[in-house]
This record gives sequence, structure tokens and C-alpha cells, in this order.
Amino acid sequence: MSKQFEIILASGSPRRFELLTALAVPFRVVVSDAEEGFHLPPAPFLTRMPNVAVDIHDHPTVRAWRKGETCARLHPDAVVIAADTIVVLDGVVLNKPRDEADATAMLTRLSGRAHEVYTGMAVFAPQREPLLHVQCSQVQMLPLTATMIATYIASGEPMDKAGAYGIQGLAGRLVTTVTGSITNVVGLPLSLLVQALAEVGVTCGRTPPQAYTAWRQALPADLLPEASEL
Repeated sequence: MSKQFEIILASGSPRRFELLTALAVPFRVVVSDAEEGFHLPPAPFLTRMPNVAVDIHDHPTVRAWRKGETCARLHPDAVVIAADTIVVLDGVVLNKPRDEADATAMLTRLSGRAHEVYTGMAVFAPQREPLLHVQCSQVQMLPLTATMIATYIASGEPMDKAGAYGIQGLAGRLVTTVTGSITNVVGLPLSLLVQALAEVGVTCGRTPPQAYTAWRQALPADLLPEASEL
């Protein structure tokens, strides 16, 4: 495990905190509100952004870069991990719902459909250009009745999540299959993160399969569907 750099997670997401903890990496959280801004990376970084067919301001790696760049400027001697996740259906980005009516509309649109979940990641390390990545998974949702949607919304779970659902929670019952990384859908793709950290000299205490097992065992209720990757 690396002792050379302090590691910072530039995200207040409990899901990302849990997944990074499961990798047995010592870190602390520093949250920035830069995600809510509209500034773009310099042109050389934009040309390196992975391709995602959404507006540049909705690009998950651009959003991750915003969070991480702000934090890295304040902590130039640290390794900073930033991530952002979006849900995309028919080319339209479904962000966190504004209210219960918005959540109902999103889940109604997702009902019985396959959609894409993208997590953009930016890893900043001292005296290096940031590593910019994106991962995509496809999620197949069950056909949802109005009662199923209302019951799920009444739980309060959808309100702070992109696409109005959290696969690691009660919404695990609403998903049939995940093609690609399931931790990507949760918000931090473990295998991709381990590769990126290794590139900047950080070795994790657990492998992705070990971390996934530890994280899954710690869930209050294991409702996760099967997936083809971690």
C-alpha cells in the first residue's frame, strides 16, 4: 500500500466512500461544490476526454475533473480521486430527481427498458497530468407498475440518486441484469480504479474481487442482481 501520498476522495457519496474503503486504501474525504459549476477543462484535457454522446457539461468525466481539479489545487501533494455517475436513456441524461414527481417520471421512463450508466473518473497525482477515464454499463429494468414506483419513492431512496434509483439498495429488486461493471452502476468502478491508482503508484490492500466481496457482505440487505464484471 502506498505511503508516499495522502489519498483524497473528492466526493461526499456514501457509496463511493464504502467502495474505496473496501479496497483497504487509507484516505480522507474532501468535498467540493465544483460539480455544480459550468467551467470546462482546458482544451488539451477536453481532447483527451473519453467519448460519451452527451452534452459536454453533462459528460461524467468533465464533472469528475471539476471536482478533482478544485481539490487537487488545494492539496497538490495528494492523490485525488474524483468520480461522477450519470444515467442515460435514449441519449437523455437523467440526473438526480428534483422532487417525487420528477422521480416518478424518470422511473416510468426506465420501466422495462435497458439504459446506460456511465461513471467518469479523474485521478490527480503530484507532478502528473490527471488520468481521465469513463466506464459504461447497461442496466435492464423490470417493467414497473405504478404501485411499485410509488412504493419505492415512498422509501426515500431515489431522491439523491442519478436516474432516481440506487442499485445497491431497494432498487436491486427492480433490475434484472447488469451488463458490464456493477460497481460502475453504484458509482465507483473497482477494477478501473485499481488500474488507475496503480498507474500513479498506489497499491490497494485488496483486489477488486476481494473488495467487492467485503463491500457486498456489509450491505444491510443484499438485493444486487448478477453482473458480468466488477
